[in-house]
Amino acid sequence: MMRLTPHPYGFVGPSLMGGGYAPIAWRVEAGLHVESTHLVIPIGLAYDNGRQANDADQPNPKGHDRYLDAASYFRPDSLLFSGRAFFGFGWRWSQLCTTNYTKTSNRPQIGGGYDLMLRSCPVCRRDFSMRIVMNWVLGGNDWQNGSHGPEIAISIPSPREQRHWFWQERVGTYRFHETVTDRSNIPLTLSQRADRSFACYVNFGVVYRF
Repeated sequence: MMRLTPHPYGFVGPSLMGGGYAPIAWRVEAGLHVESTHLVIPIGLAYDNGRQANDADQPNPKGHDRYLDAASYFRPDSLLFSGRAFFGFGWRWSQLCTTNYTKTSNRPQIGGGYDLMLRSCPVCRRDFSMRIVMNWVLGGNDWQNGSHGPEIAISIPSPREQRHWFWQERVGTYRFHETVTDRSNIPLTLSQRADRSFACYVNFGVVYRF
């Protein structure tokens, strides 16, 4: 059984980028992870070298993203959920810096997850485990693009296992509108907000938890 002790972790892997980015970037992440009987608390700082290659402000040769993500989930110990499901909320900060401009946003998120544990008998060691987490990321104060949508994360094995190495994959699908350039120009703003699109982001790699 894991306790309320923060465990540092690190992550590295490639990202497949949408939304006008160059198609591939590299992401590194570090943070703390709490895994107890009833609480799941991840806190992470991340950086990727994503750059805008297909926006309306070219040439724009350089860029990177910075992230801060924190959440708190509660795992009910009830017959209905069998101590495997958890629910909660969180907050994330992100900043895109390019040669020509910078965008910063704060977004709340709400969601939960489930630990899948498979074993051949009640007293046997687990043959397989996996954690699935889904959060709905709200638009927050992102008035420029209003990005919002679901993000799904899969970890193998489940972080509930007392292991060090994990495989992790995250897939985010976001709806956004054309960048608002001048909020004082109401007709232009309405036109830009009406021009909506979808973008998908995928990052995957290895996690080492100390």
